[in-house]
Amino acid sequence: MSNLKIIKLDATPSTNDYLKKRRLSGKSSDGELVWAKAQTSGRGQRENQWESDPKNSLTFSIYRDLRDVDLQTPFLISAVVSLGVLQALDQLQIPDLAIKWPNDILSCNHKIGGILIENFYFKNKLLDSIIGVGLNVNQDSFEGLPYASSLKISSGKLFDRETVFSKVTQYLEQALYKTIFEESELTLKKYCERLWKRDQDWDFITAASPFKAKLLGVSPTGKLILNIAGKKVERSTQEVQILYEIKPF
Repeated sequence: MSNLKIIKLDATPSTNDYLKKRRLSGKSSDGELVWAKAQTSGRGQRENQWESDPKNSLTFSIYRDLRDVDLQTPFLISAVVSLGVLQALDQLQIPDLAIKWPNDILSCNHKIGGILIENFYFKNKLLDSIIGVGLNVNQDSFEGLPYASSLKISSGKLFDRETVFSKVTQYLEQALYKTIFEESELTLKKYCERLWKRDQDWDFITAASPFKAKLLGVSPTGKLILNIAGKKVERSTQEVQILYEIKPF
């Protein structure tokens, strides 16, 4: 029996917001999954807008009750969800997959999907999470988005959205309900193995200025571990972003 309870909608401004309203009203239950044929106001990391073509993309959110789950760090949810999406896309034979920190999904160095996780706490205890997933499935063009792509562009194949949805949710269910979260080191190791530009010198940017660094990995709390001029440092998503290409600073 599946842990996921699927709710299909024709359209909603945001599947994450839909589940948040259910949560606030006390109507949500563990494993609820809201799949919208069209999402009109989807959000990405740092409140960025998630652009997608409703007929050729996939957008859904999952509500996960975590009160009985022993999580050493909330970042493990982000890690297992990212890995679950990659495992599903591996099965669909999408080439050259990677995770662009913290949880953008890339194929051939272009973004084909994104994950937005909103966590809710009480007295510093993580209670539950709403996990939003967006995938570009059969889109052919992305005006003004030079680093965006789709499963179709990357693979050269046309996909049935129901098939993609079934495969991705299958692996996400395993990730969210079968993962042994106490084995956090193993999860983090798998995440770092799929990390885009790991062990490479690359360009990053802060609010103050751009800089070059070697990407070493990610800490248990989800901070990026960098080697900057021979010194190992950790930076959060609020402090630094990784760029898509080397810039002539």
